[in-house]
Amino acid sequence: MGDRYFLEITCPKCGLRDADAYFAPTCGFVDWKCRCGYLLDLVKYTGITPEMASNKPEIQAEINRVLKEAS
Repeated sequence: MGDRYFLEITCPKCGLRDADAYFAPTCGFVDWKCRCGYLLDLVKYTGITPEMASNKPEIQAEINRVLKEAS
């Protein structure tokens, strides 16, 4: 689980503008496909990796805290 983004993308091939492109790197939504067929790698486009968008360390720390309190 992690962050999700809505991006504004202009296709480098045809110039189409998408003001509502979805990007969720930790869920596998890492590509954007234009109507013209151009496929854009959003990890490369944004520089945001799945690891950077992940909130797994925070979730694990909270689980550990709760388990420690429960014992």
